[in-house]
Amino acid sequence: MYGSLPPAYTVDAMGKPLHSWRTLILPFMERKDLYDQIDLSKPWDDPANEPARNTKVATYVCPSGIWDKPHTTYFAVVAPGGCFKPTEPTPIAAITDKLSETLMVVEVSEKNAVHWMSPQDATEEMILERQSDTKLSHPNGSMAAYVDGHTAFLSKNTRPEILRALISISGNETVGDY
Repeated sequence: MYGSLPPAYTVDAMGKPLHSWRTLILPFMERKDLYDQIDLSKPWDDPANEPARNTKVATYVCPSGIWDKPHTTYFAVVAPGGCFKPTEPTPIAAITDKLSETLMVVEVSEKNAVHWMSPQDATEEMILERQSDTKLSHPNGSMAAYVDGHTAFLSKNTRPEILRALISISGNETVGDY
């Protein structure tokens, strides 16, 4: 749905997660060819989706990462009051906090990497526990993408109250320098 962020993942009639938002945005990243290979009615790891599943998507790999597999460490923020809802789109109009101060995607440690098609993302707990994560992708932090489209380095020492404010899409928190 245009004017919205996609759902974090799609589900089948029984509510079982099928495909990640990373799959859903492929046509908007000049990868419609890959998107057209995917049977969205079947789970991402179904044999019917093997050709696409075996494809490494460079956009989903950190340039300084070590992965030779089709994995990613770029996770959507799927948290209460956050940008991505599990199974429904989030209208951009629902994001009333400053777009430049609202986290959309965070880079997680390589130990948490998943296949880029996998419907797994960052929970609030995963984001708030950054200080104790000694295996982040970069020394002292990781990259983050904000709703306005900019990316920035997010220190692992960012205080939990600031992270909560950055996760929120409509809390009117003052973030300030962090």
